[in-house]
Amino acid sequence: MKITHSIHTYGRKRVFVRDVMAIGDAVVFLISASIASFLRFDDFVVPDILYFPFIIISVFYFAFMISMRAYTRLDLSFLRFGIVRLTISLICAYALLFSLSYFTKSSNEISRLWMGYNFVACLILFTSYRLIFGYILYKTGAIAKLRPEFSVIYSTSCRNVMDAIIAAADTHRINVMKCIELPELSADNHTEAQVEVEMALLRRSVPDVLILALSDEDRSRFSALLPLISAMPSEILEFSTLTTDSLKSERDKINMSSGQPNEWVVVAGLPFVRSAAQPLSGRGWWIKQLEDILLGVFLIVLFSPVMIFATLGVKLTSPGPVLYRQLRHGFNGKEIGVLKFRSMYAECCDPDTSGELSQVKRGDTRVTRFGLFLRRTSLDELPQLFNVLKGEMSLVGPRPHATNQYALYQEKVDTYFSRHRVRPGITGWAQVNGWRGETDTDEKIRQRIACDLYYIRHWSIWFDIRILFLTLLSGFANKNAF
Repeated sequence: MKITHSIHTYGRKRVFVRDVMAIGDAVVFLISASIASFLRFDDFVVPDILYFPFIIISVFYFAFMISMRAYTRLDLSFLRFGIVRLTISLICAYALLFSLSYFTKSSNEISRLWMGYNFVACLILFTSYRLIFGYILYKTGAIAKLRPEFSVIYSTSCRNVMDAIIAAADTHRINVMKCIELPELSADNHTEAQVEVEMALLRRSVPDVLILALSDEDRSRFSALLPLISAMPSEILEFSTLTTDSLKSERDKINMSSGQPNEWVVVAGLPFVRSAAQPLSGRGWWIKQLEDILLGVFLIVLFSPVMIFATLGVKLTSPGPVLYRQLRHGFNGKEIGVLKFRSMYAECCDPDTSGELSQVKRGDTRVTRFGLFLRRTSLDELPQLFNVLKGEMSLVGPRPHATNQYALYQEKVDTYFSRHRVRPGITGWAQVNGWRGETDTDEKIRQRIACDLYYIRHWSIWFDIRILFLTLLSGFANKNAF
């Protein structure tokens, strides 16, 4: 059993600022090269013959910076070490370049005076940039806000856990944002209702790390609220007094597909079991957001003729609106209005006249003839590209389910709500593996959820590209789409 003394998250805002610092270093490299060219050649444009040495120096510099974890810490107490690391990285980069040019006998082609100017300019600008950046963070108080945000839900009998986390906040450089104490059995209904309100506020705040220190009695009493917590995109740590051997025996009883961990985490000197890792941790969030925006705009332009054709087809074949908006559970369990081209008769899409809408079945009489074509080719999903641009959905992710189906899925799969830890997608790992369409059996429900959880645990930009590619090959037309 693996034991670690650190958490897996550094806070998304913190990681974003670190990436901004790395981008700033790249900009400094470009400015330094222009300054060196002006001092050496009276021209800000870098000569063609120096392009390759300039690129080599940049690559070596960032390689050394990353290997020394120079972009990991932002605390002012470590700022001086950041300056030392960038100086070492710069010296090593230049040393490697000169060694490479010596052994390849190309040193005569490099302007040594330009390299000297560039080195000095880089060193001055890098150091000044770090000092100014650190000063601004310190004066504005932003450096404290960049710490990972913790929240604690605890039973009265586990108050010592909450006290220990708060006492260790400065030592571990964390911010304790919210602490929720579960009421005792003797508490009135008003107190328990207040807990539900605080839980709802906690889900909206989305801390980086959520710590659970609950007694067995409170786990049973609040069993209806705890599954909702699993939808939060936070790293969830559960306080445990189990030994390593007893923890292993307990884990044998757990369904491993639920994403249970295989390690303990020690925070503030206390043992915790990681029950959920932060999905898309670090820079994964903004990389996926950038992917959705760029590809979303591209796909809207690419499929605009198809959407115009679908609009005319819906309008000409049946009366009523072109688009249909259905309430579904989205990111963190929030309800969103998912757009689709209307594939059913207008009166069948209105819950006030047709009652609660059920899943479409094969041969469903509510579906129009043109709507059947749209559904079989999945073209009815194209308006969801606008949900993607609004930030409600992603191109790739677990497919959102209708809100009236939540109870059914939760009853069949205990870890169902964990699929809401990322934004829902237009397509997903379950869909390209054939698990789409009507969920009329327990096996279909379990397999679909298992694929969704697998995607969340193994997300990468290349995984998204793979799913999009498979969707283009086979996802538009599927035997389970009707």
